[in-house]
Amino acid sequence: MAQQPFTWPNKARLAFVLGIAFEAWDRSKPTTGRGLQRGSIPANAVCRRDYSTETFREFGAKVGLRRLLDICDCYDLKVSMPINGLTCEYYPELVKEAHQRGHEMIAHGWDQGEYLYMLTREQERDNIFKTVEAITRLTGERPSGWSSPGVRSTDNTLELNVEAGLLYNCDYHDDEMPYPRKIGDQLLIMIPHQYTINDHRMEEEGTRHEFFDKFKDEFDYRYEIGADNPTMMNVISHAYLSARIPVIDTFEQIIAYAKRHQDVWFARRGDIAAWARKYFEEN
Repeated sequence: MAQQPFTWPNKARLAFVLGIAFEAWDRSKPTTGRGLQRGSIPANAVCRRDYSTETFREFGAKVGLRRLLDICDCYDLKVSMPINGLTCEYYPELVKEAHQRGHEMIAHGWDQGEYLYMLTREQERDNIFKTVEAITRLTGERPSGWSSPGVRSTDNTLELNVEAGLLYNCDYHDDEMPYPRKIGDQLLIMIPHQYTINDHRMEEEGTRHEFFDKFKDEFDYRYEIGADNPTMMNVISHAYLSARIPVIDTFEQIIAYAKRHQDVWFARRGDIAAWARKYFEEN
């Protein structure tokens, strides 16, 4: 039997996926990771807490997330939200509210500042299982997908994802479409990470207007080829970045532009993975 060509539901040209990362760093540890200021606090600093960075990140919980979700509601758009286990502990009401609005929670590691490549296999296993259980306990729904902090898997991550009952992983960069990965006798769907349309790029280069132009250029090209070559576009935002004035205007422009097009499937990553799993199991 010949393999059926890969198509999206209703023969959509393009699958459009919007992610809103809602991350949390361990408050009991010295501040780590990307922040508002360039560079990090010196190792010999008397105070190891970077309150500039920490309060910059807190904007997402205090102001940003609800702003972004309100815009999504206006356009009837459901998104995928990578969240940490600590996100569930620090902001339980916000997580529950987002889930009740129909958005998907993706397991994103216990602590955004704890990278898996620094952990033993057993420590990583504990990290993954704790994160999955925290989301399940809070929302009543078990997450189906995994995205590692910093988008960095280890030799063990995929096997541990399967062991934890997860159905897809978002860490790899080697394709533009979902593909199957056999882990033992289990099928794990890989949803490739796409970094081109990520609001962190606005911190690194260009203006918000240039960022929108890059989005539009990529969207238009994918839409043009989509009739014969269906593709996927993953837009990545962060609650503490894209919700700020005036960037929030660009966030809404991106959604509005995509929504003006027919033959686009507005999906969450879990929807993409479920559709791809069905295709690969049948072909």
